[in-house]
Amino acid sequence: MDRSANVGVVLAGLAERHGLRVRVEEIDETGWDFRVGHAVDADGTRWVLRAPRRGEVGDLIEGERRLLEHLRPRLPVAVPDWEICTPELVAYRRLPGRPLGPEHPRTLEYQWWREPAEEFFDDLGAVIAELHRTEVDEVARLGVPVSGARDLREETDDHLRLAQSMMEVPEKKVARWRSWIHDDVYWSRAADLRLVHADLHPGHCLVGDSGRLTGVLDWTDAAVDDPALDFVAAHNAFGERGLSRLLAGYAQAGGSVRAEFLSHVRFLSEFRFSISLGVYAVESGRGGFLEIAQRRLLG
Repeated sequence: MDRSANVGVVLAGLAERHGLRVRVEEIDETGWDFRVGHAVDADGTRWVLRAPRRGEVGDLIEGERRLLEHLRPRLPVAVPDWEICTPELVAYRRLPGRPLGPEHPRTLEYQWWREPAEEFFDDLGAVIAELHRTEVDEVARLGVPVSGARDLREETDDHLRLAQSMMEVPEKKVARWRSWIHDDVYWSRAADLRLVHADLHPGHCLVGDSGRLTGVLDWTDAAVDDPALDFVAAHNAFGERGLSRLLAGYAQAGGSVRAEFLSHVRFLSEFRFSISLGVYAVESGRGGFLEIAQRRLLG
């Protein structure tokens, strides 16, 4: 039995233990936090099964469930409705649409299903604007992590120092990033922190045949944090035009952007998809990602 088939058997067994009998048809290993099985029951209903890769991820499941319940009636697109929710397994009926562009599990290249419609950026901008309007105190009571105003900045500084000991980091990039990290103008004050999804890459965005956004997956990293985090994946995936289009959709939906925000997103995007990726690779033992991070730094 190959590895995928074995994972499928394990997921189906976990589901049956919780009263759901399904046949697992496909395993998705692209997620960093969960193994995912796409399954079907005897009635033909399609299910998604998620099993955490690490114990600390399982510890976050209950908080994510409460957040999804809070957001479901507020967001203009679908989010998962968990019918099984335990530290070892999450199961929900599959949402309409398909992931726009999942990351390849080894190369991290986007595997595009189709081009997004122009309206996709308006749709996603409206989702982000609604998240950023959410009362911080409300979601904090649900157990969503709340970052301090300096947490992301200090993490960024730590990652740069760690990366310099692990990888070849061009001095020009180090100087630019140090200047950015030390400039107060770029970093949010405590009053500016917002509820963020924090991982809105194309693999977590469901689209229909029209190319418009139908749903958003994987809320594991949701937190009260720097609002720029909801734009960095779009910048990495869609480039300057996509970022500009998304910010326009965000503003149209009532989101506000301070003067230095665009530059901050650019810095954060470049940094997280190279330096932070390299640090993650070392800490997780995923050496292939370290090679990708190094190529991006020298490219």
